[in-house]
Amino acid sequence: MNTPKIKIVHVVEGFIGGLATYMFHVLPGLHRERFEVTLICSLGRKERAMAEKFSMLRKAGIIIHFVPMKRGFTPVADLYCLMSLWRIFKKHRYDIIHTHCSKAGLLGRLAAVLSGIPVRLHSSHCFAYLRCGNSLLKHLYYWVERLLGMITVKYIAVSPSELENAVSSSLFPQEKCLLAENGIPVQNPSHSAVQKRVLRSEFGISEKTPIITTGCRFVNYKGLSLLLKALTHVSSDCHVIIAGQGRLARQLHRKIVQYRLEEKVSVMTPNIAIDRLLGVSDMAILCSSREAQPYFLLEAMMAGCPVIATDVPGNRELLMNQRGLLVPPDTKEIAKGIDIMLADQSLRESFAESAYRYVSSRHRLERQVERLAEVYRTHLKQSTLHGAKPTTDVTAALNKKAV
Repeated sequence: MNTPKIKIVHVVEGFIGGLATYMFHVLPGLHRERFEVTLICSLGRKERAMAEKFSMLRKAGIIIHFVPMKRGFTPVADLYCLMSLWRIFKKHRYDIIHTHCSKAGLLGRLAAVLSGIPVRLHSSHCFAYLRCGNSLLKHLYYWVERLLGMITVKYIAVSPSELENAVSSSLFPQEKCLLAENGIPVQNPSHSAVQKRVLRSEFGISEKTPIITTGCRFVNYKGLSLLLKALTHVSSDCHVIIAGQGRLARQLHRKIVQYRLEEKVSVMTPNIAIDRLLGVSDMAILCSSREAQPYFLLEAMMAGCPVIATDVPGNRELLMNQRGLLVPPDTKEIAKGIDIMLADQSLRESFAESAYRYVSSRHRLERQVERLAEVYRTHLKQSTLHGAKPTTDVTAALNKKAV
């Protein structure tokens, strides 16, 4: 007889950006760890390659449900989604729920309480109130998160700074917080001369012009406007490729024209894998105002691409000015940093080597999956000791080794 699997459901609102990368890598890994894994998400915010990723997730054994969650405050839609989640939870009787980000964190945890899921876990991937410019909404998001902390069994941070902020801001007590840092598949850096020539030809970039790449969603906190303005102060010859998509795409193009950067900047949708793009780049850059633990930096470090980034939480702990250059989120300082990096090849090589050693050891995908699996098994076992009744045969499932 087959040993029953622990049933885990991950709930997200938008399948986009770093969160999509997280799900695409982590969920198949958990399936291989002998969990039954379900993803519930919305189709409202999505990537262009989402259908292909969903297909690959299903082939990897992941069950997928869609609930039309929306960003922002939408009372009627939110109530409908809450009841939809409740019905799914009652029907499938999951042992563990792991919610991600704000809206899914709100609706998912409430539905989990109503349906009796004993283990309720949450990851913020950078709290919404930290990225909100509206003072009133900032306070609202903070207090909602603080109240939700009362029904959360554990908060799982993806970076040390995120964990520290959760505790120092009184969102969660220290004993409720755990760390499971983001991970990516380990690979050898590849810098193909042929690929470089093809990319340069496609964008009309000369052989001698250094390529700088940034990859992110086109949203305010990613600092793309800051980057474009900084480029007006850069004295070195370079060409910047901005890879991504998002609601600020038109504004981004207007800024490029406004700053007369049409010959210096190219914008592309992610129609080639980011690791291939980084493999032909001379440098990567990220100008965010706030991060949890950005996958773009991890991917650049794994690709052996030297990195410059703004000195903010999330970026800071990955680079530490030993594995990349940190600069203040200021246009002239960013421009100065770009000039310094482009002028010093030995510095770039040193950063790239140090970054690769670090990320290939500490941020392996297998390490992240193993940590999450340990958290899930430990807290399901603890919940049974306190009287919860999981759907699986806990003793058999917890003792089953991954194959």
